[in-house]
Amino acid sequence: MAPPTNPQVHHVDGPMLPHLNHFSPTSSQTDSILPRATTSLVPILTPPISSSSSGSNPGNNEDDNAHQYLLVPNTQRIVVRSAHHGKRVCDLIPEGEGVTNIRAVALAWLPRHHVENEDSEEEQGEDDDEDASEDGSDDGEWVILAACTNGIVQEWSVAGLSDTSKSLGHGNIIGPRRSFQLTCTTMKDLDLIHLTSASNEEDTSKLLSSDGAVLYGLAKGPDNGSDGESTWLVRCEIPHFLSPTDGENQSKLSLSVKPLVSVKTVSSKAFSKETSENNHVCLKKKDCIFGIMAAYRPSSNPDDNERMDYMLDNNSDNTGAKGDVFVVMCASHGLVIYRDSLHTQKFDDDVDASPALVHFVQSMKSSQYYSKDQSAFSSMAISPGTKDLALGRANGHIEVLDNVFENAANYFDQLRRTNIAEEDSLQHPEEVTVRRTVHWHAHPVRALAFLTAYGRHRGSTNDGKSFANPMSLLSGGEESVLVTWQLDRNFHKPSNFVARVGQGGIVHMVCCQYSGKVIVFCSDNSVQCYNGSNYDRDWAEQGLASMALHDDDETQQDGPRKGPVILVKDPITKYPMLTNLPGAPGMVHWYNPKSSSVVGTLEVAPYNRVSRRDPHTDPHIPAPAVTHMAVGQNGKDMVTVDTVWTENTSVGSSYDLAGPQGTTAMNMCTSIKFWSYVDSSKGVKSDQRKRRNGEVPMSYELVSSMAAPHGRDGEVCALAVAPNGRVACTLSQEEDAFRVWVKNTDASPAGVASTHWKCLYKVKTPSGYANLLAQGATPASSQQLVAFSSDGTVLSVSYGPYVTLWDHSNATLLTSVTLDDNGSVSRASESIQSVNFLTKNDDVMLLTGTSQIGVKSPFGGVKSCYLGNDEWSFDVGSFGKEALISAVVPLYDFKCESGATGGFFAISITLDNASKSIISVISRDEGSVVCAEGTDSPLQWQVDGEVQSLCLDKCVGSFIQLLAVTKDCQLLSLSCGVDGFARKGRAASLQSTTRDVRAQAPVLKSGVATADAQQSVKRRKIGIGISRGSENVRNTSGFEFPALSGKFTSAFIAKSLGKSS
Repeated sequence: MAPPTNPQVHHVDGPMLPHLNHFSPTSSQTDSILPRATTSLVPILTPPISSSSSGSNPGNNEDDNAHQYLLVPNTQRIVVRSAHHGKRVCDLIPEGEGVTNIRAVALAWLPRHHVENEDSEEEQGEDDDEDASEDGSDDGEWVILAACTNGIVQEWSVAGLSDTSKSLGHGNIIGPRRSFQLTCTTMKDLDLIHLTSASNEEDTSKLLSSDGAVLYGLAKGPDNGSDGESTWLVRCEIPHFLSPTDGENQSKLSLSVKPLVSVKTVSSKAFSKETSENNHVCLKKKDCIFGIMAAYRPSSNPDDNERMDYMLDNNSDNTGAKGDVFVVMCASHGLVIYRDSLHTQKFDDDVDASPALVHFVQSMKSSQYYSKDQSAFSSMAISPGTKDLALGRANGHIEVLDNVFENAANYFDQLRRTNIAEEDSLQHPEEVTVRRTVHWHAHPVRALAFLTAYGRHRGSTNDGKSFANPMSLLSGGEESVLVTWQLDRNFHKPSNFVARVGQGGIVHMVCCQYSGKVIVFCSDNSVQCYNGSNYDRDWAEQGLASMALHDDDETQQDGPRKGPVILVKDPITKYPMLTNLPGAPGMVHWYNPKSSSVVGTLEVAPYNRVSRRDPHTDPHIPAPAVTHMAVGQNGKDMVTVDTVWTENTSVGSSYDLAGPQGTTAMNMCTSIKFWSYVDSSKGVKSDQRKRRNGEVPMSYELVSSMAAPHGRDGEVCALAVAPNGRVACTLSQEEDAFRVWVKNTDASPAGVASTHWKCLYKVKTPSGYANLLAQGATPASSQQLVAFSSDGTVLSVSYGPYVTLWDHSNATLLTSVTLDDNGSVSRASESIQSVNFLTKNDDVMLLTGTSQIGVKSPFGGVKSCYLGNDEWSFDVGSFGKEALISAVVPLYDFKCESGATGGFFAISITLDNASKSIISVISRDEGSVVCAEGTDSPLQWQVDGEVQSLCLDKCVGSFIQLLAVTKDCQLLSLSCGVDGFARKGRAASLQSTTRDVRAQAPVLKSGVATADAQQSVKRRKIGIGISRGSENVRNTSGFEFPALSGKFTSAFIAKSLGKSS
């Protein structure tokens, strides 16, 4: 027998690059973890890695076994995707004490450790024959380095990712290979907020250093010996990795960083003076560095004796490669270039005391027409070969600095040869650098990348890879258009456009210099790969669209709240269906948790995303939303409710939307749509064409639709579909009524069009329940105020604290129930948020409020004694004053081995002001948390944040897996158990008791009660909360109750039990 496992929480999907949102500020705003719009956490593309070795093989792209990975980091993990198809491979998660968040990520080449007594001449001979060897595995390996909180840097080997490539999914988690604790002489308890490496190519990396991987970063921390805090540009060197056979423990190492130059904030008056001295990286007040990039540039004049001091190889014959490492630091309103002396790197002395820092402070002529925030920098990119620098601005301009690194290098060299008296005659790099400005984007340029054929920037003539012009600049932004600029011709206008790349704007892009691929990231969590020669899309992966397309502040507008994400299990495909996603307005997504990707889409409300004319004055047109969705038991019938905004004030309900220049009057139209499943083999040609283009439309067709189903001003606050899929019900607070919709199954005569769905009747709120609906009903919320019984014959409609039961076949009110039947005004005042019929064998109702939950009988409440001891309720206030119920889902397929046959359900309770949630699986019969077989630990999960939606994904034997969506749109997998291992359903509390027999209803048995009826017993306490209700109930386990259907049952309940309530 397999051992049981404890409940586990796995991260499935979430916002891919939340800090790169296209509406994030371009000015200097920061949060508690890292600055927004920063480039410290951006996707990185690894070189091709041969599966047979740890080295890369860029010279031979025909190797079918070579793997290339896409590293997508965020503050919690590094998601590794395959660059060949975009599928998720694994997650790299930091480990260790004090490690909470990732600040920055870099890719570096780490040389291998060589034995000291190895013949140096033999090594030199191997270096000379390097071109003859296509595999560089004997020289080093590529490593992934993540700068975490508390000054910790952790390391992963790229070669180790190939072991997990065969099993894709979110369950593959790889821990770090090594961990380094950073130390510095000028700072204590430092944090690396930026990290970069100049070793972006293997042949360049081998020249940089033979002792380790050189990294550059921006460190921040308190000064030693003072109470102040400082920021420094630092350099560190990652040591060689020693195999475990070497006997040295490398799990936690100390790493010393060398401060290069400090970062200083100066006033506007002193800014010009401070920048001219070039002793510090000078920033204006309230400004911060959002991007830092390092690149190696070979010397253009190898015969210059002065450049010999910066040789990368200190060979005796001076035949090694020469060059510089430039570190570019870009702030919102400043640009600084630093040249690191490689001579100082090797000898670590101060023989060269000349400044190696230069500021660029001049603004473009076109910037005089824009404000300070509009002319701020928003992105940057360095061309291959470290020749040009491209800068994107918030006003949509792109500025290219031609030969800026050559000019800077010449300036530094002349400065070393010139004394102080002659410094005024030197030409500043900003004065001699040619600036070329182009403009197409109407919004901030969020992504820049250079695309060139591999080897062109190093003078290679490999025509087999000459798929494009020598140099192209790609740009993207909120418009979601991939723009190509040719640097050698037609530079004043774009040469190519790829429109509508995604639903959201482009936030980042990377180009592969080995294969010519262009990988684009959009704010809707989509990743797409394009061919750099013809811009055909090779593949596309859509993740959970959890990032909003627009920066809409719901608290500043007089409109309905969007509500949480709707999560429903599809009975046909068995995939979870998600809608009301922030990044996919008007869409329904079918999501595969195993591959962490969307496998199907359905457009419910068409949406043409239009970017703003002026991002500072024009408000966004609100996106449509699918506020409600319900599916029949067989999945062939689906009903949706969507809202669409329009400027036509003659239709829909009116709202005043807040914008930059005040409020704007707009109307919202509500529509109900009925969908029918169509066999995929009979799909229409348009769907087949979409599939060829990479889209995945689902086989549903719209059979009926009605605008304003509850009148012009009426919105829908609840929706339910009967299990057979033939009856639906909608509830409206504005109309103060509910409507029943039925499906027309009669065959229509030939040539006569018939309506598939129609409204059967409308029922106004009954007397006695007036104004109760307005107390708890909220449009587009997670409430489930209407529900059908298991056999579909009884309809429940909630009005405040009361749940009314109806025979929907003839619109007859049967009875009503509440969470608390004692008549207490304070307890009965809490409105019902959701109603669920738990099991298919009987009609037990699960009533849920904001802080109360209970299992009730639909037949007259406690006085009927239908459920006997199995009727209970509790208040989650026992967990704390701020404990609230956020989500409930029945678990129809969940079974236990103890003999109990009652229903189970999962409930999510938020604690500590919604900072965390506890999800528990509760037994209806026992009223307590179930446990795994052989353990005393309850079946509970604790996650960070507020869980707003729950769904049962899989339940086989003892294995159960739930899917949870949090308020910040994180999709989590909650699992426990092992397939084939049975679960024992018993109480988690030691004081709870187990009952094997469920009480049954006594009222429908003809004659007098049988002798099996026992004396009244005291109600037991609920193990997970505070029990309430009647203290004495009758155990009537000997009575039988037929299925809740038929005219006799309806009439009997209406006349008899309805009176007692």
